[in-house]
Amino acid sequence: MTAKRSPPPPTVRIAAGQGFWGDWLEAPYRQVTGGPIDYLMMDYLAEVTMSIMQKQKSRDPSLGYATDFVPLIERILPTLAEHGIKVTANAGGVNPRACAEAVAAAARGLGLAGKLKIGVVTGDDLLGRLDGLLARGHELRNLDTGRPLRDVRDRVLSANAYLGAWPVVEALRRDADIVITGRVTDTGLTLAPMIHAFGWKPDDWDLLAAGTVAGHTIECGAQCSGGNCLVEWERIPDLANVGYPIVAAQPDGTFEITKHAGTGGRITVASVTEQLVYEMGNPAEYITPDCVADFTTIRLAQAGKDRVRVSGVRGKPATDKLKVSIAYFYGYKAVGTLVYAWPDAYQKANNAATTDAFSAYSFDSWLVLVDAAKRALARGSIAAVSARGMQAEVRDGDAHAEVSVAVACLRGAA
Repeated sequence: MTAKRSPPPPTVRIAAGQGFWGDWLEAPYRQVTGGPIDYLMMDYLAEVTMSIMQKQKSRDPSLGYATDFVPLIERILPTLAEHGIKVTANAGGVNPRACAEAVAAAARGLGLAGKLKIGVVTGDDLLGRLDGLLARGHELRNLDTGRPLRDVRDRVLSANAYLGAWPVVEALRRDADIVITGRVTDTGLTLAPMIHAFGWKPDDWDLLAAGTVAGHTIECGAQCSGGNCLVEWERIPDLANVGYPIVAAQPDGTFEITKHAGTGGRITVASVTEQLVYEMGNPAEYITPDCVADFTTIRLAQAGKDRVRVSGVRGKPATDKLKVSIAYFYGYKAVGTLVYAWPDAYQKANNAATTDAFSAYSFDSWLVLVDAAKRALARGSIAAVSARGMQAEVRDGDAHAEVSVAVACLRGAA
């Protein structure tokens, strides 16, 4: 006998907790304690992040994931368990099993042994399979230049295919409470809970496109809730207490972008629009492993204070290929800047440099940099170290300005 599937919930709430490795560690805690949510989505991976993690793993096989994910999850695990909040996160980097084992150990320490199921998604790491792929005639040419991989094969540090939402869906179907992945797309981490909750099918292209747009909107955390908005940016309230975005999705593919009450920032059609064009190529063909979304069909409407309704999204079938991100060694470069874009670049940078929240954050960051440099010096991994204290340097110009927060200058070979 086949059990009948329960009717889909009227709304599923997916909260953004991290938008990159190094994002605000307080955000996930605020998301799970600030109001009702069903899922916490945590996106850690950029292209350069994968090569960093692969290098860490090559030095220590137990590493290769976002290590700060573990204490962060440990802090919120009791709340997750109490309220039945599930987590989707690509914090696993190039070593998702090790990340899952560390989370499991933290859960045992909290007395949650046997009460938490962790799903692990692997299969994206192609580093050990590259030679076989090349031997079978896959040239893996650069998408922009056409240059074949064999030209740099001896210097490759990492190679990861972008997986989509469906492996995460499978983990959720197996009752995983926390799903830890390697290189799953940013959008897939939000789309997967929607597919799982609403029973969407692999060829529901419009619905999959809508979920993809939802994921793209919140994948960068507070960027869509005022952190990257040019419209009346001077009057965006309380950015030091910015509220991270939440998708309130419905079975028909419509959804609203909102945030918890009492938090800073602002969610408007303007702020959502600016995030939608982030990392955008052809807006009519936003290609993911799950579908091809047409961003020109998106319709936005202000549905209330800090609430934007998104509808009308259309999609097309996914392609028959996956994109692979490959990083290779090309020398050393270390730069730390905060960049403010035109227009009003000078005013934005100056405003940030003179706020108490910025100064406090900068000083903490400076202490971390200096401490790390001292430890590296003690290990003999650098020849010398000098530190320059917190300093605001604003360079005037139409295009951009930079604020130098804190710099630890390392000389020698790392």
